[in-house]
Amino acid sequence: VRDTVVNKFKAGFGYKKISQALNIPRSTVQAIILKWKEYQTTANLPRPDRPSKLSAHTRRRLIRDAAKRPMITLDELQRSTAEVGDSVHRTTISRILHKSGLYGRVARRVAIYIYIYIYAPRKINRLRKINVFI
Repeated sequence: VRDTVVNKFKAGFGYKKISQALNIPRSTVQAIILKWKEYQTTANLPRPDRPSKLSAHTRRRLIRDAAKRPMITLDELQRSTAEVGDSVHRTTISRILHKSGLYGRVARRVAIYIYIYIYAPRKINRLRKINVFI
């Protein structure tokens, strides 16, 4: 429809004649033609986004640090971004890492093996390994 409106406008028709011929509101015809005059296109244009809190460089650095050291905490990452000059919240860092496929910025449970000597009557006394998580 937009291309038809522009073609009719180029042929010399006015807003009112175009709107009656295509059965669309005059304001729509006007908006299409004004857009065509300004941008020379009738395609949908991207809308302006909210500016990103982090620069692309800092974002890449964050992802690289988190991938290199899986046990790094969000607070440490927050401090490293503050050193660069971009001060952001921990949840912002977490969201950026999640979008790149990195999850779980918490310390893992570490298994400690404890060897205990088990005494069993009428059986062989033996040393047994037990997992204890901290």
